[in-house]
Amino acid sequence: MSTTAKQAHRIFALFIGIFLLVHFAAHFSAIAGVEEQAGAMKWGRALYQWPIVEAALVLALLAQVLLGLRLLRGIHARKRKDWWHKIQFASGCYLALFIVLHTTAALSTRMLIGLDTNFYWAAGTLVLAPLKYGFAPYYFLAVTALISHVLAALHFRGSRPWHGPALILGPVAGLAIVAAYSGALYPIELPQPYRDYFGSFPGVAN
Repeated sequence: MSTTAKQAHRIFALFIGIFLLVHFAAHFSAIAGVEEQAGAMKWGRALYQWPIVEAALVLALLAQVLLGLRLLRGIHARKRKDWWHKIQFASGCYLALFIVLHTTAALSTRMLIGLDTNFYWAAGTLVLAPLKYGFAPYYFLAVTALISHVLAALHFRGSRPWHGPALILGPVAGLAIVAAYSGALYPIELPQPYRDYFGSFPGVAN
């Protein structure tokens, strides 16, 4: 694998990681309630929704996907792969797909449709049938893949005994976030604009 690609991938990961810390702080605050999530998101957006910052973030995500795909080819070509290589490869593939789909959906919803991508935008996919049957595993696997990918990267930087057991954090975090947005922890009533939006999806009644 290219050392330069690895270094660039690591640098972009640090920049994107700052955004993810803020973003996931909002997601985890949803466990406490809608208002708590809104407050955390408002604080986070004050940091990353400046046009220049948001543009840099989108470009960084795109570059990270392209670099990641190049590195994944290198993993695939390895003759000897242990289970950490397999975890890194599988999680990287899923994250590349998720980043493209989720970023495109969020930007198009906010900029083209004019609908705020707030708590209710995510919750709508998890409380309305049949969307919830596809989006629950979609989000659960994304969180699991992210944490698994980070742990794999840490492992290859320097193996530690806790890396393996820490993989359980991915499914636990994924379940917690899906539970918060799906109405499993408290009732969720979607505002009408979001019901109208999701009602345009096949099979969804508004």
